[in-house]
Amino acid sequence: MNIEVLINEKELDKRIEELALQIAKDYEGEEVIFCSVLKGAIFFTVDLMKHYKGDCEINFVRVSSYQGENSTGTITLKIPLKKEDIENKNIILVEDIVDTGRTFKYLVEYVKEFNPKSVKTCVLLDKKARRVVEFEPDYTAFPIDDLFVVGYGLDYDEKLRNLPFVGYVKK
Repeated sequence: MNIEVLINEKELDKRIEELALQIAKDYEGEEVIFCSVLKGAIFFTVDLMKHYKGDCEINFVRVSSYQGENSTGTITLKIPLKKEDIENKNIILVEDIVDTGRTFKYLVEYVKEFNPKSVKTCVLLDKKARRVVEFEPDYTAFPIDDLFVVGYGLDYDEKLRNLPFVGYVKK
């Protein structure tokens, strides 16, 4: 598999720091819960929290909708959230990539069922060309073209997550 660098480590760090500063400004004086969508968003979530200058906690949710390079079209909740972790709190759902928008839209509706104080979305990569539902993330690190991306948490059948950069599979 031939992988080309799309976003290097330095670019990732700089943009994630900018996002963390923007979120801190938007939530000044309030605690936020960064809810990382496993498994792909863990790298992004941890780095976002490292740069965040405010009170925060971390939580996790796990959904599945992909197999290999293709969306299955079905969203499966694998690790749910608990009402007591969400109710009356500022929730920021953190995802590695949004393409069709189905998963993120599903997650926002799911979290709203627990009556949060607020819910916003933060995504590392936004692949608008693949959108099939109306969805716009609140915070976006990088818009990208319709490429199959790996690294920095993004996988190909559970492999290549550990690359320190975001790359794309060159065909």
